[in-house]
Amino acid sequence: MKDGYIHVTDGVLYYEASGDGEPFVFIHGNYNDHLIWEEQMSSFADRHHMISYDLRGYGQSDTPERPYSNVEDLKVLMDALGLAKATIVGSSMGGSIAIDFALAYPERVQRLVLAAPSLSGRSYPASMLWQGIKQHVQVRMQGRQRAIEAFIQHPFWRYFFPDPTKEKAWQKTVANVRKPANFCRFPPNLARVAKPYAIHRLAELYCPTLILIGELDHPFNRETANILHTQMKDSILIRMEGCGHLPFVEEPDQFNTYVAEFVATGTCSQP
Repeated sequence: MKDGYIHVTDGVLYYEASGDGEPFVFIHGNYNDHLIWEEQMSSFADRHHMISYDLRGYGQSDTPERPYSNVEDLKVLMDALGLAKATIVGSSMGGSIAIDFALAYPERVQRLVLAAPSLSGRSYPASMLWQGIKQHVQVRMQGRQRAIEAFIQHPFWRYFFPDPTKEKAWQKTVANVRKPANFCRFPPNLARVAKPYAIHRLAELYCPTLILIGELDHPFNRETANILHTQMKDSILIRMEGCGHLPFVEEPDQFNTYVAEFVATGTCSQP
């Protein structure tokens, strides 16, 4: 395992890399960092060059103080690591970044793997927006650690966390979320998204794409997965039973099997 820092405009990104072969780049979502991909990094490292990194404002990467672009950060990371082209794997917000990157730099993307992805230009429900705003308020009013515990316990966010009966997945997710470095470190509007938004440009995407969504995820997220599958020319949609928003954590072996089949054959069969 190799780790290090990549200099980007106004900051640095932390990354880890392992294995040799065709490169994969993993992008985490909100409230997480690169360690959320541990099972995937270890599973594929025997035949692929695996890279996971902390987005700006998460984990060991710098906290943004000025507007920045996650897409441009990803390009700088790939350039610095000598990756001409890679399979981009994104979870939630990381899925939206992966889609935006494929639109901006299609020649750099071998294929996309999107786990419960968000989509730029698709407006969130008012309830979801309010809960997100409330977290930042709670951090200021109550402190970060108390705000984190309130997030973990709040019924609205139940879809985000694995069922506690899946003890290993539950503990991993909660431990990752409980890191202060992963929770509301900066105003989210500093992350600038290119326009026109991706929701209006999905027909421009030609790279093979695998979309995986948990059947217990929030209805808004399930609808987003359906929109992507309907409008993207070369996509496969897999619904993972008994999973919420982080299917690659809840059922890592099943998730990895789907990805391995997709990479090897360009298809994916669901039981």
